[in-house]
Amino acid sequence: MKDPSGEPPVTAKDAPESSGTQADKPWRINVGGCTMEFPREVLLQDGLKDTRLAVLFHRFDESLLEDTDGITFIDANPHYFIWLDVKLGFLKAGWIDDIKLFSDDCPVKAFYHDLFFAKTTLSMTPQNDQGSEAFQNFMAVMGRFIKSSAARGTGGYKVLSAVVHGTTVSTTDATLAGLDTFGRRFTEFAAPVTDDSVPTATFEKVVDFVRRRRLAPEAVTALPIADDWPQLLSAFEMYDLMECVYLTMIGKSHSRIRRLFRSSQHGWSHEALLDRVAGAKGGLLFVIEAECGPVSPSWTRLTSRAASLLPALRAWLTGFFSRVWAVSPAPCQSSNTCDESEVRHHILACLIDGPLIAPSDPTAAVRTGRLTTFYSISGAFKDEGIVNIAMPDDQHFVEVAATQGAVKGSDGVSSGNVAIGGGRLWLGYGVDCRPGPDMRSCGHWVERDELPAGKTYLGGYSSTTGRATLAGSHLFTAQRLEVYEVSTTRPAEPVLSAAKLQELINMTGNANATPKLLYKGACDGWMYPTMLAKVGTATTLLLVIKDTGDHVIAAHLNGQLKQPADATAVETTKCPLALYSVCGAFSEADGITHIAVPDDQQYVNVARTQGAVKATNGVAVAGYVAIGGGRLWLGIGGPDGRPAGDLRRCSQWMERDELPTGKTYRGSYDDTSGWAHLGCCADLHVCGHGNLRTAAGVGQHVDRQWLSE
Repeated sequence: MKDPSGEPPVTAKDAPESSGTQADKPWRINVGGCTMEFPREVLLQDGLKDTRLAVLFHRFDESLLEDTDGITFIDANPHYFIWLDVKLGFLKAGWIDDIKLFSDDCPVKAFYHDLFFAKTTLSMTPQNDQGSEAFQNFMAVMGRFIKSSAARGTGGYKVLSAVVHGTTVSTTDATLAGLDTFGRRFTEFAAPVTDDSVPTATFEKVVDFVRRRRLAPEAVTALPIADDWPQLLSAFEMYDLMECVYLTMIGKSHSRIRRLFRSSQHGWSHEALLDRVAGAKGGLLFVIEAECGPVSPSWTRLTSRAASLLPALRAWLTGFFSRVWAVSPAPCQSSNTCDESEVRHHILACLIDGPLIAPSDPTAAVRTGRLTTFYSISGAFKDEGIVNIAMPDDQHFVEVAATQGAVKGSDGVSSGNVAIGGGRLWLGYGVDCRPGPDMRSCGHWVERDELPAGKTYLGGYSSTTGRATLAGSHLFTAQRLEVYEVSTTRPAEPVLSAAKLQELINMTGNANATPKLLYKGACDGWMYPTMLAKVGTATTLLLVIKDTGDHVIAAHLNGQLKQPADATAVETTKCPLALYSVCGAFSEADGITHIAVPDDQQYVNVARTQGAVKATNGVAVAGYVAIGGGRLWLGIGGPDGRPAGDLRRCSQWMERDELPTGKTYRGSYDDTSGWAHLGCCADLHVCGHGNLRTAAGVGQHVDRQWLSE
C-alpha cells in the first residue's frame, strides 16, 4: 500500500538523514508522528524567507506544540516534509534553483505546498505588529499550527498518538475535536493494535484527511487517493467519519450536515421518514446501502476486524455497531450465488437541494423542483472512489406521496412513496399503482449516456430499456437508509453581478432606475406564500431566473403580481411585459437577448395560495404563476393537474418563430410542438422599483393603459 505521494508508510527509523551538517545544527521536529531533523536555516534564503513556513519556523518556533519528548510538533503530513527535506537539501547544494511541484503530483502534496509556501508580508522578527493586517492574515491560516495556549493560536493543547503496526501516527486534540469515535482511537485505544484490515497507510490517510479538514475549513477537502477504496471506505465507516466524507462528496464548502433519519433506529415506514425530515430547511442527502451477498460486507469486515483487536477495543466496537445497526443485516434475498469475496458492496447517494414537501391531502402526491445529483459511493465502478452522476435539466424534481397516497410512474404501473429525478430513485417501490409494503423496496436507474466518461461501469443494463444502475440491481431491497440535512453557512450569491444586472435594466429602458431585491428563493425559501408576501403590491417587476446549468432568463413586467380575493381563485392581469435571455440560450456574442411576446399574450395569471393556474391548451398541468400566456411558469406541477410543492419547478418556452432574427439560438426544440426552451429554474430573484417601466419598442405597450379583467 502506497501513500498519496507514492511513498511507503513512514516510521521514525525510515526518515532520511537530514541534508544539513552538524555545524548547521538541524532542527529536530515531529511531523505527524515521524521524527526528523529539518534544515530550517535553508528557509532563510532569498525567495523562501517570505513564505509562511519560514515565518512560522523562525518567528513562532517557541509557540509550537511539543510532543511528550519535548520535540516540536507539526500537525501535517510526514510524507510531504520528507519530500521537502530532500528538496531543501538539493537547493542548499545548488542542484536545483527552486522548490516546485509537478503537474502530476498528488493533491495532498499540493495542498501542503500551497499552504506552506504561499507568500506573506509578515516580518520574520516581531515588529510590534500584532495589530497589523499582515499579522491577522498570517494567523488566520498558520495559527492552526500554533498551540492554543499562545496568543491567537488555534492548534490545540496537546499531541495525541496511536500506534498502528508498530508505527506511531500523531495529531492534535484540535484535529480530533468533535470526532468522538475516531478520537477514542487516540485516547482509550492508543496502545499498539495489529489489524490487517486497516494497514498503516490507510490509517495515515484517514488521519490526514481529518487534519486537512481542520487546516482548511473553508475549502472542500479532497478525499485520499487509495489503491483499495473499499478498505479506506470501511475505515471511514468504522471511525464514524462518513459525514465528513459526504461533505467532500457533495463538494460544498461552508456546509453543515446533520442526520435526520436512520432506518435502523426509526424503521422503514414512509410516515416515519416524513415525520423525521419535517421542518428541514436545507437540502437532503439520501444514503442507501443495497442488500448484496450472503451478509452485508460492511458488517462482515467490521466484526472480523473487531476479532483481531484488543479485548477492550473489540468489546467497545461490538457494542457500538450493535447500537448503530440495531441488528445484524438479514441474508441477501437475491437468487444469485457467489463467493463473498466477489460481492461488490453497493452504496449510492442522492442529494436534493431542498426539503421533502408532502401534500396536505393524505391521498395525494406532489411534484417539487429540486436540483438533484446522484453518487456511487461504492460498487458500481472499477477503481471505486466516489463517482458523480449529473442529471438532465428537466429531471431535477422530486415527487412525494402523502401517507395514504402514491407517486404514479409514467408507465402506468410503477408507484411508490418517493420518486426522485424523474423516477431514477424510488423509495417504497411497488406496482399496480400501489407503493411497496415499506421503503425497503427500492428501484434505481440512470440512462446509459448519463454514466460519466472516463469511468468503467461494472454493473448490468436493463434488457428492455438499456438503463444502468448504481445499486447492483434495478429493483433491490435496501439494507440501510439514512437521510441527512445539508445546510450552508455561506450567504447565497446573486444570480447576476451588479454590472450584468445594470446591463439588463438598461435594456428595459430604465438606465437610471435602482431595483430593490424583494425576494430571493435561495435566501427566503421557495414557498409560494413567502414570495407573495415579500413581493406584495410592488409594481414594475423584474424576475431573474437561473437554471441548473449556465442559463439565466428574465421577465420584465410593467405591472404587479395581483392576487385574487378568493383563496382558491386566479387573477389575470394584462400588462406590458418582455422576456430576456441573459446568457446560455444564445451565442455569447449576442449578449443579453430580448424576446418579444405577442401582444395578445401580454398578461399574467396569478393564483392565490390555495388556487392553481391551469393550462389552456388541454394539457393537464398547473402552476402558481404563468407569464406571457404560459411562456414562463413558476411552480409548475406534474400531470395530475396540481401545482408543484413550491416555486422551484419552473418552465419556459417560446414559439420557434418568436426567436429574434440575427441571433444564434443554441438550444433545442420540442419534438412535438416545435417550441424552443430556454432552461429550467434553479434560483429566482424578484426585484421591484416604481421607476422601472417597459422600454419603448419592448412589447409595444409603453403608453397603453389596460383595464383589469
